[in-house]
Amino acid sequence: MRIAVIARTAYGAKNAFGPIISAIIKEHSLDIPIKVVEENPLSSAAEFKAKGYEPIILYGVSSPLYLELRSEIRRASRLYTVIAGGPHAEGAYWHLLRDGAWAAVVGDGENAIAGLVEALKRGDGPGEAPNVAYREGDKFRVSRIEHINLDDYDPYVESFNLYPPIELMRGCWYRCKFCQVPWLYKARVRYRSLENALRISREYVRAGYTRVRFILPIGFSYLSDGREPNVEAIEELLLGVRRVGGIPFLGSFPSETRPEFINRDVLEAVKKYAGNRRVAVGLQSGSDRLLELVGRGHTVAEAVEKIELVLKVGLQPVVDILFSLPGEEEEDVIQTIRVMEELAGKHVRLRLHTFLPLPGTPFARARPKPVHPLYRRTIRRLLGKGVLEGHWEWQEEIAPKIYCLTALDPKPSPDPEPLPGDIEYCSRL
Repeated sequence: MRIAVIARTAYGAKNAFGPIISAIIKEHSLDIPIKVVEENPLSSAAEFKAKGYEPIILYGVSSPLYLELRSEIRRASRLYTVIAGGPHAEGAYWHLLRDGAWAAVVGDGENAIAGLVEALKRGDGPGEAPNVAYREGDKFRVSRIEHINLDDYDPYVESFNLYPPIELMRGCWYRCKFCQVPWLYKARVRYRSLENALRISREYVRAGYTRVRFILPIGFSYLSDGREPNVEAIEELLLGVRRVGGIPFLGSFPSETRPEFINRDVLEAVKKYAGNRRVAVGLQSGSDRLLELVGRGHTVAEAVEKIELVLKVGLQPVVDILFSLPGEEEEDVIQTIRVMEELAGKHVRLRLHTFLPLPGTPFARARPKPVHPLYRRTIRRLLGKGVLEGHWEWQEEIAPKIYCLTALDPKPSPDPEPLPGDIEYCSRL
């Protein structure tokens, strides 16, 4: 079978397909035409079909993007072979399969996509590839899970001018109940080696991408034992990027960090060698009771101490605050506001979020609540200080819709089995 691949991106976010396209090229050479589109892919698929190719359409969807593209995915699946990946596909693969997708990627995507392409070329079913979910009659199946070595796949594609942030770490040791990373199929912690990371950084600089960013679930955890930062490895990474002519960024988006991995030595290394002056720190709540309830693993005092250390070293802390967490009560709100105002008084930036019940997490079935009025009052008071950022209002708006994706179809049963009492609630949205 002659195959052509169409990667459907949105909002210009085509970097997410860098590792996937790189894997297809590595495993299947350049004999497969590949196109990246930012609009409905049906016209591109029809063009390939007219030339004698069997089009495969790739979607990578978070839960917010899935809400937006679901009807398109259903239309595309009726006409062509659709493979869906991304956090929503991994957390609730049966949603995509009910929509008609041929396969949903539920683990590492590099070897999954390469295996699915090979299965299509041979005329085999999706179950021959690793890390995928698929339908077999009215049953849902998950194939064997195979974790990759990050060094085996480059994240960039020179021919497509795709140079995304370099993924240095996959998986997480912590068990925050609102976060998808530790609960999905690729949760096992793996690192890209220093030698490999610096080789790739050199290629980025050679291509003109001198600002080299990294992806880690915990920014300062590179090559660590999971308990404290490996300062030597971080210094070697940052200095190594400088030596090849790049400017490294670590500890800011998309490599925010946890309080446990902040100390003076690592901050001094960032200040000396990195290009970012901002260090993003996850606090989430000013209530110790709530932090324990959601599984954060640190106290408010421990986090505030590390945030103040960032200030002392001369860097700008950006602190994540998460509204409306499951179990949040008014006293938790009051305590969080107290910490917000304390930090704002020290010119700490506050990045505000609203809880999203993401599929695959322990809180996927927690019906979201409106943001507490006391938070709204505090935000109005702090706006003039210029310390607030974040998309908390948009997240508050979409949280009930994401919840209803799970509430109306919570598990891979032959037919959707809505949670009791939620049909009426969700029909009003």
